[in-house]
Amino acid sequence: MAGPNTNARAGLLTKRTLVVASHAVERAALAGHRDESAIVIAMFQRLPYFEREAEVYRRIAALAPVTIVGMVSDTRPDLPAGITPVLLRRDEDLALEWSVVVLSSTFGACVVATDLEELDFNGTSLEAGRLFRGRWGFRREEAYAEAVRLRDALGDRLPPHVRRRFESVLDSIVEPPSGEVERRSEAALHHLSSRLVRSRDRAESAAARAAGERRDARDPWTGLHTVDSLNAWLGTEVSDTVRLGIVIIEVPGLRTIEASHGASAAVHTENNVADVLSADLRPIDRAARLNGEEFLLVLPGATEHTTRAAADRVRAALADLHRTYPHLSVAARVRAGSTTERPIDLRRLATPSAPVTPRRPPVLSGTFSEEELAAALSR
Repeated sequence: MAGPNTNARAGLLTKRTLVVASHAVERAALAGHRDESAIVIAMFQRLPYFEREAEVYRRIAALAPVTIVGMVSDTRPDLPAGITPVLLRRDEDLALEWSVVVLSSTFGACVVATDLEELDFNGTSLEAGRLFRGRWGFRREEAYAEAVRLRDALGDRLPPHVRRRFESVLDSIVEPPSGEVERRSEAALHHLSSRLVRSRDRAESAAARAAGERRDARDPWTGLHTVDSLNAWLGTEVSDTVRLGIVIIEVPGLRTIEASHGASAAVHTENNVADVLSADLRPIDRAARLNGEEFLLVLPGATEHTTRAAADRVRAALADLHRTYPHLSVAARVRAGSTTERPIDLRRLATPSAPVTPRRPPVLSGTFSEEELAAALSR
């Protein structure tokens, strides 16, 4: 897949591009007049994304008689007055949509994008690496078409009085748009947004470098990520839009090798385990050491098949470690699963390991369900 283009108005877009464009469209909505009927529709995917913008939409709802916000939720969210909430199902197309549409008789602008559930390997964090396919612009005809599309997609989930106001705004659009003004305004915004995105990229890179020790902290014996660096990379975003493939590796007795075989054998064995876990990982993946005898692979966006294949690879390679120096058998349990819950308290994944000396038992393979993972996280 070709990389995202921060200068593009349409195509493969990064989250930061969508944030800049969405904020521009929202500010345009706030520049309207109270006596001008307008429609504002926003698809936020999940409530936590909306909560950061709640104050902006409270102000928008005070101006626009039709302000609609859609998100996936099992319960009715507590939104500011004047906003019509629409609850989406996780399995419908709108659940993957990031949209902001503003439309009045004289103005139109929109951002419409679909979450690809894929990641840019160069993202400074898991959330920043999310990729979308979409477009943005300040063209009334595009905004009109998107408003009608969303009206039809939401159907009878819109209350009758909201639909009547919606239709009234559509009926008020009779004059042709000012194409020249739209073209010039869009060109100016395009220029500004591309520079804002690049400026934010530089700021994020500088921040990442400033926090480098925390983000890239490594276990001194294996070179794998620590729990703290893994959490820093995952971020604190409360979201479930990116599925994480999880592989948990337990190696009982790893901490006792030094006592039974010496420090050199212990260091070599730990390094051999780390090499197995680090092999064939994508740039977006992370391998971490949870404690003395437990390790974790986090595979963002990985399918169930990919996660199981990674677990099988680790299982087979660990079983074969006795062929390498220091020719010690490694007993391990490898389990694979996935989760969409975040943030993950990775410390709770680790469990105390009994000091058992390895005796060449087979490497075990298993799976855990999302419910089992949730139970482990709640311990």
